[in-house]
Amino acid sequence: MNKSIWKECQQKLERRRDELLSVKEISYHRSLEEQVGEITTYDQHPGDMGTELYERERDMALEEHKEQELIRVEKALDKIKKGNYGLCSVCGKEIQKDRLLAIPDTPYCIDHADEL
Repeated sequence: MNKSIWKECQQKLERRRDELLSVKEISYHRSLEEQVGEITTYDQHPGDMGTELYERERDMALEEHKEQELIRVEKALDKIKKGNYGLCSVCGKEIQKDRLLAIPDTPYCIDHADEL
């Protein structure tokens, strides 16, 4: 594979890693009362607390997605360092350059794309 493609993918991966790391993490270990800023949830309308709970769960899901993406990005950067970037993890064939440029953290060729 063309090394200029690797370089372009590496730059994209490094930028994405920096973006993912720069996002402020939210602490989900605090209680809902602490997060909302109320002393108690008893005086809150159940609909309001439901909305807060929904928002909290959504944020937790987004955080989990971000962590999984960061793992994929780090693995791709590691493959570049080791010299085996751009090879499908299932069949070992070369991943198409257009696919790598579009999804630089993909470990799979188009035939095995559903593995991710």
